[in-house]
Amino acid sequence: MTLKSNISSPFSIKIGVKSQSGLSLIELLIAMLIGLFLLAGITTSYISSKKSSIQRDQFSLLEDNGRIALEVMSKTIGHTGYASNTAAPLQNKFVTGYITSRTCAGGGESVLNTGIFPSDPTANDDINGDRVGVVYLGDNDVFTDCSGGALPANCQISPNLPTETSRIFSAFFVNNTDRTLRCAGSRDSAQQIIAEGVENLQLLYGVDVNGDKAVDRYVNATNINGLWNNVVSVQIGVLVRALRETKDKAESITYTLLDTAVTSPNDRYKRAVFTTTVNLRNSL
Repeated sequence: MTLKSNISSPFSIKIGVKSQSGLSLIELLIAMLIGLFLLAGITTSYISSKKSSIQRDQFSLLEDNGRIALEVMSKTIGHTGYASNTAAPLQNKFVTGYITSRTCAGGGESVLNTGIFPSDPTANDDINGDRVGVVYLGDNDVFTDCSGGALPANCQISPNLPTETSRIFSAFFVNNTDRTLRCAGSRDSAQQIIAEGVENLQLLYGVDVNGDKAVDRYVNATNINGLWNNVVSVQIGVLVRALRETKDKAESITYTLLDTAVTSPNDRYKRAVFTTTVNLRNSL
């Protein structure tokens, strides 16, 4: 007789296999399209942010150059006519001709390099606007030119020295080649760059006609008619541009720079006008 077992063999277990399926071509294309939209959005946002950052940086540099230009010019021009308490008032406070050097005590020269000054340090109607040159005497309190160069003690005001050796000369002008505001100082052997991006410089001189120490009219260098010793204040205007083109489109703009209209080239540079008025304390 044959017996039938109810115990299943452990090796008779049936294992089910489930088939795997990947992305379809359509699903893959949709995923790629979504990725491209996201990438385009991120790129656009980055470019816009980068552009805004460059524009801010350029305008900040523009403002810094305008501020520095006015600060240095105001400080130097403010010394115009200074003669300390030991010398007679200067009769020629502005440089209107050639600059010469004098030998100081001990053999030093009062002007290191006369060749760095413009031939006419105070003039207007130049292609880049005006130029200005000022004179003051050096002592223990005031002894530097526009570049920061110091007048040696053996050249400074002294009862035993002629005042010619104590004269400090400073001239400001715009260099068209690199669009910089430059200074030529009697205590420096080369011109110094004061500010970048400066395209035009305009100056008006406040003239006291009736001797009451107040400005009666503002005129340019051409119309001052020899009244340089009657100048009691100076108005300064500079047109400064950014160092890189950042505007969306090119355009030509006319700027009012004191009494002069200045038209910019058709480009994408940002520009701004900076002005100030300097009272000549030594003339009041």
